[in-house]
Amino acid sequence: MDVQSSALTERREVIQQRLLEGASGAEVMDALTELVDGLIIGRYRNGLRQLGEAAEIAASRSCCLVALGGYGRRELAPHSDIDLMVLFKADAKAMIPELVKTVLHPLWDAGFQVGHSVRTIQECLELAEEDLTIRTSMMEARFLAGSATLFQEFHDRYTRQIVSKGVDRFIDQKLEVRRREYEKFGETVYLLEPNVKKSKGGLRDLHVLQWIGMARYRAATIRELADRGILSRQDYRALTEARDFLWRVRALMHVHAGSAQEILTFDEQMWLAQRFGYQDRPHLLAVEQFMQVYYRHTMGLNERMMRFVKRCRTVSLWSRLTRLLPAPRIDRHFVAQGSVLTVPVEERTRVLDSPGLLLKLFDVARARALEIDPELIEDIHRHVESLPASVFDNSDVCARFVKILAGPRTASTLDAMHRAHLLERLIPVFATVRGLMQFNQYHKYTVDEHSLLAVARAEAFEQESGMIGQVYREIPRKDLLHLAVLLHDLGKGREEDHSEVGKRLAEETAARLGFDEQDTRALVFLVHKHLLMAHTAFRRDPYDGNVLLTFAREVGTPAVLRKFLVLTAADIAAVGPGVLTKWKESLLIELYLRTMPEVSGEKDASWGSERIAQLVREVAARMPEQPDAGWVQAQLEHFPLRYVHGTAPERIAGHLTAIHRLSPRDVKVESAFNEALGTCDYAVITRNDVIPGIFSKIAGVLAAMGLHVLDAQIVTRRDDVIVDTFQVNDPDFAGVPPAERREDVGRALRSVLLGEETVEQLMGRYRRLDHQRRLPTGRQSTDVQVDNETSDRATIIDVFAEDRQGLLYVITRTIFTLGLSVQAARISTRLDQVADVFYVTDSKGGKVTDPARLEAIRATLKGEIDRFVLGRMRVDTGTVPGVSLSTF
Repeated sequence: MDVQSSALTERREVIQQRLLEGASGAEVMDALTELVDGLIIGRYRNGLRQLGEAAEIAASRSCCLVALGGYGRRELAPHSDIDLMVLFKADAKAMIPELVKTVLHPLWDAGFQVGHSVRTIQECLELAEEDLTIRTSMMEARFLAGSATLFQEFHDRYTRQIVSKGVDRFIDQKLEVRRREYEKFGETVYLLEPNVKKSKGGLRDLHVLQWIGMARYRAATIRELADRGILSRQDYRALTEARDFLWRVRALMHVHAGSAQEILTFDEQMWLAQRFGYQDRPHLLAVEQFMQVYYRHTMGLNERMMRFVKRCRTVSLWSRLTRLLPAPRIDRHFVAQGSVLTVPVEERTRVLDSPGLLLKLFDVARARALEIDPELIEDIHRHVESLPASVFDNSDVCARFVKILAGPRTASTLDAMHRAHLLERLIPVFATVRGLMQFNQYHKYTVDEHSLLAVARAEAFEQESGMIGQVYREIPRKDLLHLAVLLHDLGKGREEDHSEVGKRLAEETAARLGFDEQDTRALVFLVHKHLLMAHTAFRRDPYDGNVLLTFAREVGTPAVLRKFLVLTAADIAAVGPGVLTKWKESLLIELYLRTMPEVSGEKDASWGSERIAQLVREVAARMPEQPDAGWVQAQLEHFPLRYVHGTAPERIAGHLTAIHRLSPRDVKVESAFNEALGTCDYAVITRNDVIPGIFSKIAGVLAAMGLHVLDAQIVTRRDDVIVDTFQVNDPDFAGVPPAERREDVGRALRSVLLGEETVEQLMGRYRRLDHQRRLPTGRQSTDVQVDNETSDRATIIDVFAEDRQGLLYVITRTIFTLGLSVQAARISTRLDQVADVFYVTDSKGGKVTDPARLEAIRATLKGEIDRFVLGRMRVDTGTVPGVSLSTF
């Protein structure tokens, strides 16, 4: 690095230090832009001098240097790319290569990421017609050095021939690009780890507003839009505050990461909360306070961008003419303009002052599938906070709210009410949880977004053909269900357990809405116990009589059970994409079907018989042997309900084919790739007496082969046939693992289960390090709990620990060496945490009853898990080189 580059690096470091000491994002971007401008302009002029007087004269007429994109906007964050364009005429072409090298080399040496292009004006115009990204980057072109006349010619022609033409098409194209970015980087403002630039509500939304403002009004900045009255002063202030906040956040992220970091990870959030001066409060972490501010800014930015874009669209002649005609009144106070519902100017004050009319507005929009005018939503937001709480406590308002909750289109209506800040006047706690992040690795959304999304997921079951869809359609009181779903997590953000807080919120809401005793009891139960069904289905065996009867007694009635199933499924589905898997659905359905006869008193075993008959026909048709339906029916009766409801027909056909061909002391392995989840399923079909410790040995083989177990379904049939299915991630392959890989895994499983090779020998051959991503949460302590009360037939062991490749083998091998047999298991991985449950019996097939032995089992398991996890952590940090899975 030469002296100049070294000096440049030092000046960058000084600017970054100013940021860390409290400078705003705008100050830092201005300073960085001035620094880079000075360097580029100086190098450009020096380069021309080196090329000689003739070159200088030619360049003064025929060449100029132009800043594009974010650099053109003067928005250089510490590690932003620099986008340069050399604009030239034909007579200056010969000097361009040497000039470019002179300008760019010092920037590269100083660590800047520089992109450059060399174009004539005509090439600029042609490229802009073809490429939307190039079109927008050149809309923000800024003159740096060279021929100002050439740049002005470019600017005038570009504005006339590109920017001002096809504005509506340009708007549609930019919104489509944004839609695709939302899909990729986050379709909700309330994503827990958002992309500061490209997620919904990020800086890109501001860029879209500016690009469209430039195209429609030739106003290059939001300041110019405000000065010309196109943007209201209130919107201008809000956009400026959001922009300055996000600029500083992004600049600090770049400095902290030492690179162009755009993802606001949990680690970054904690660091930024400290930088912004937030401190933990008794019921709200500093990081949660910081993120509430972040979400407030991004939500406001996104809503203002969408409103502005809508105003920028050309209104057709027919639409203009129809607006001159009196719009049809709806219920005297509202008018529909196409698909938009609004309130006439002369009625607006009356409606804004009346909670009853406000609720009626949203109910009419819901019933007629209309969108409420975004400008009216903003008016309601500004006005509703000034209304006293007492005006919302009347029977008409409450009755209208219950009607909205009954649906259809409940979720979209509640979302609009939330954006208008009206929902929190009916359920006050919504103001507290607005933008409240759930600082854990499991949830993807804030509390308010998760709650609204859960209602949407519940409503979406209406269109599903499966069991949960059928149950949803059978529920007559959907208002009660939707309210329970809406309230279930609103107790979060307090020191007390959120379920206990939720119980009180449900009681208060039921009293406010005038519910009778029966409805109040149902609502309070669903909110207070909203985790119970998932806990029982995923962590306990519903074929255990004690488990089933205890759960049934808690639920009480068929009506509550139906709502409980839908609430639980909707809650899980709203955690994040793909969280409600078919297997989890099947576990919930299994518990539901087992419980319904207990709470209804109707011991009807024909539940789902039509579905079973259809499944029998499908499975038989897919099997090579084409067995008769009676044989298939008999085989399925050996399986638990969760298997029948949670396994695809083609997989069942594969398993039954393997069983049909299974000889004594034989092992069959079926494998399949799940395209939707990007995981592999390995099913082991054998008999229970093939070898002791089957479950442990399967887990050991998968660990040795480098596979990460995400889920496991353990089935031991009454005829001692075992069908154990493991869902795994194969980190050695980005997509579908080749057939040879799956065959290798199958051979290894058969070899170990048939006693031809030990797990330890296999691990010696396939020694490897763990390359799992470590999430930055700090180590969670291992917790092993022994439950000897729930089940009459087995001792239940619950394990909570940090996940590591091979951990399941450590647990199951330890259980085996303790002289215990696993009768049933629930295996679950949430990102980097495992929550596994094992039903175990002693060598005589009974529960472990000796208290001393129970404690020894617990302590031994915890010790082995801790030893393994800590050993793997040392490998990850490089402090124990050479440790591998063979050190178990």
